[in-house]
Amino acid sequence: MKKLALILFTVSLNLGLFSCSPQAISEDTNAPQACCGEDGHIPPPPPIGG
Repeated sequence: MKKLALILFTVSLNLGLFSCSPQAISEDTNAPQACCGEDGHIPPPPPIGG
């Protein structure tokens, strides 16, 4: 039973420490992004298999 409690505590601690925070998400949106055809022509992907 102690092992299960230790595992659950470790998992919850890792989730708390390494989860995304709202600050980290909002900091990544500073780069300009293309929208609504502003990027111009998008070339088709290369053929598959040769």
